[in-house]
Amino acid sequence: MKKLIRYLAPLTIVLIAAIFIYNIVTNGYIQHPGKTSYQKECAQCHGDKGEGIKSLIPPLIDADFAIQNIDSIPCWIKNGLNHPITVNGKLYDQPMYPISIDEIQTANIINYISREFLKNKTEVNSAWVKEKWNNCP
Repeated sequence: MKKLIRYLAPLTIVLIAAIFIYNIVTNGYIQHPGKTSYQKECAQCHGDKGEGIKSLIPPLIDADFAIQNIDSIPCWIKNGLNHPITVNGKLYDQPMYPISIDEIQTANIINYISREFLKNKTEVNSAWVKEKWNNCP
């Protein structure tokens, strides 16, 4: 059995590397892990490109409110947001409903939004999200 594992282990590593390289060749890049969660949980309201929906849902693109309140985003995702906010000088009063996802998915979404829409170099992890969740109002 040990001999079999000794031969299969390197082949498994080669197979994983081949899949990784195939993904890069066929797609040109590896998709950010937060993009899939964002598309599933957030894009229906905030848009695929973070553009929002006219006067109903605020955009995420260069959203001053999100940039100024980056520490509150985990609470918004977990608990929703149910009061008027001003984003880039425009008032929005549509509630944001809570999303039931874990702290890893939440961290990935925040990292994706920060990089793609807020042009912010903020990187968070699941421990940071959990800490913020413990202090949500």
